[in-house]
Amino acid sequence: MEDSDQCSGTKAADNTRELDLGLSSLDISSEPAKLPTSKLLHPVQAPMANHTDSNSVESKFLKLQEANNISKAAYKEIMAMALEANTWVVGTPALGAIEEFQQMFKTLPPPGMRVECSVETAIVPIAPENLISVLMDVDRWGSTLSRIAHFGSSHLPTGVLQQLSRADETITKIVMVNAEFQLPTPLVPTRKFCFLRCLRKIVEDIWAIVDVSNDYFHHGPSDSKLEVKCQRRPSGVIIRRHDEYSEVIWLENVEVNEHQVQENIYSSIVNSNLAFCAKRCVRTLLQKLKRNNSRFLNLRMPVDQQARAYLLNLTEYMEKNFLECINEAPNRRKWDILSDGEVRVLKDVTMNHVETQGSSNYIALTSFRIQAKPFLVVQFLLKNNIKLQWPSLLEEPEEVIKLASEDYNNCITLHKNVDLHNDFTKNHDYLLQEASWDEFCYFIISSPMTQAATDALFVGGCIYDHLKPSGFAILPDGSAGLQSDSCLVTIAMQQELAVLESGQAIQSMNFIINDIVEEIYEAMPTRLLSSRIT
Repeated sequence: MEDSDQCSGTKAADNTRELDLGLSSLDISSEPAKLPTSKLLHPVQAPMANHTDSNSVESKFLKLQEANNISKAAYKEIMAMALEANTWVVGTPALGAIEEFQQMFKTLPPPGMRVECSVETAIVPIAPENLISVLMDVDRWGSTLSRIAHFGSSHLPTGVLQQLSRADETITKIVMVNAEFQLPTPLVPTRKFCFLRCLRKIVEDIWAIVDVSNDYFHHGPSDSKLEVKCQRRPSGVIIRRHDEYSEVIWLENVEVNEHQVQENIYSSIVNSNLAFCAKRCVRTLLQKLKRNNSRFLNLRMPVDQQARAYLLNLTEYMEKNFLECINEAPNRRKWDILSDGEVRVLKDVTMNHVETQGSSNYIALTSFRIQAKPFLVVQFLLKNNIKLQWPSLLEEPEEVIKLASEDYNNCITLHKNVDLHNDFTKNHDYLLQEASWDEFCYFIISSPMTQAATDALFVGGCIYDHLKPSGFAILPDGSAGLQSDSCLVTIAMQQELAVLESGQAIQSMNFIINDIVEEIYEAMPTRLLSSRIT
């Protein structure tokens, strides 16, 4: 995309049915919704019209009418964006005289802000009803897009916005969303949004999910839990049934701080509109759906029928924990930042039960650029991650579980450290690992597990607190994916240390990270250019 404020998109493979939203078959009034005049001017319980009450009711009605017009304008705007992007939408809906409201979405951003806009079409292997259920349930939406949506919460709208579904019968569900979007690195600040999400049924088998920032609703409540610095202009997903699947048009349209990211190794990705574009959202959704259909390729230990679900849930939690650790602003109720230089060192402040035994849990992380193909870096880390986690190993550990997606872009493994010096021991160390690729970023995340935790896992036990994930996020620094000429790598390693002073912990964790970075450099065929947090 050459210009960040221009929309572009690709057409889906099957365009056998186009949607003309100017047809009279649409059950949408051409005039803004109005309350009956009799109810407006003559309250039922009053024998005579009360002037004060009448003004109050009229004021509420006018506020509702304005909110309804803004909501309709946002809906019409995403349909216009889909039309301009040459998708299967071939017309915009007739919604009355709302051009004035639609125009406010086309205004130039204020100084210091810029607009990022993108459109992507795809056929997604999930029924429309199920996809709608995922997108309208913010917890499930956040889980599905966990690599993008760092934080998501929702609540029912209050004030005039809670009346929108009554004013417009095409709105079947409405929710207020607080969300943070992130890249897998501490060098890029998260993007914070508060927006209204509406589900509209357009015609049979066609729906639109429309997002728009609550800032546009002048009479709406300002109840965001976040310090919102970005605006979500009309965005969303248009869905139509495609046999048993969903054909989607995904639209991202946001206003963000132009100077939010200081000049560093991630600037080109953020400024190119690749970091949070519609294509990345669609690819993340597709990767998650493929992951959910993973099957066992290797199973050398007894498990029950729920083992696949247990592993998927546990590794999803492991990835979420990893992403929280490498966030620009980690949770201070969980982590205390000891140092924040070239290597950031955090201390887990929740592990009081461990500290009483003389140890504490630490995590160190860094981001760097290396001029080597991402494919080579990934191959090295896949081959050597176990050795990095278990540096004292003398023998290759045994793979006892392998769960993979059909295209092998998602692979979960469990390795067992076999103790060759004691044939009678029943206790082993395990390493749980997930490696995955979503066409934007490659993740390799792992956590050691004890024998007891492994036993508990396969009987549905809650062992999330025992996970201490470490890992790597590898982003191609170019448009050629894994074959790009360079890549951006973020490393996060967790370690328990029995040290008395914070300075000792910082020194030890820096040594661990720097040693791994040096191993990666030395393993690559070229070391022409590398950068550390610059």
